[in-house]
Amino acid sequence: MKNLILTVLSIGFIGIMNAQTEVIKTTEVKKQPQVSENGVVYNTKVKVVTEKTKRTKFDPSQKHELNQDVVATPVAVTKTVMVDNDIDPFYDEKTKVAYYRFNNKKYGFHVDDNRKDFTISYNDKNKEISSARAFLSKNGNYYIVRGRDFNGIGYFNTGRNFVIEYLDERSNLLKVAVFDTYRM
Repeated sequence: MKNLILTVLSIGFIGIMNAQTEVIKTTEVKKQPQVSENGVVYNTKVKVVTEKTKRTKFDPSQKHELNQDVVATPVAVTKTVMVDNDIDPFYDEKTKVAYYRFNNKKYGFHVDDNRKDFTISYNDKNKEISSARAFLSKNGNYYIVRGRDFNGIGYFNTGRNFVIEYLDERSNLLKVAVFDTYRM
């Protein structure tokens, strides 16, 4: 009986721990038949994996109540695009994009998996504009941000937002740009 009670309690505890983060993952694969120079027919593939992650937070004013209200939290959206454009079964290119919002504009952080650096870009009239490039510093906590719109130091804060501290060329003042986790 004691083992049964401990088992039920541990399953309940695991269920509570898993309820802290919601993850929705969708995968879409598009195939296009191609013919090689030798006349061999093969498929080129583009695989897009979209992952939406949301942390569950409760109303702090109800922390001692049994049925607490859930507080709205941002949804982090990450897309991984993989391209296979030859005969072998391996994907040739892989790009990971995380989405953030700054000044009511949606920005894509295109991650270079090999170097841990990323490019910050946004769409303007269906054209992708590169805003800046962030390079991971030697100590691994900060990014050196250089580009058209920002030149400064960047870091991820405890709220998973990306913060850039930069010198505004026009006003000659230090400014802070906070890229919020993209809210769906």
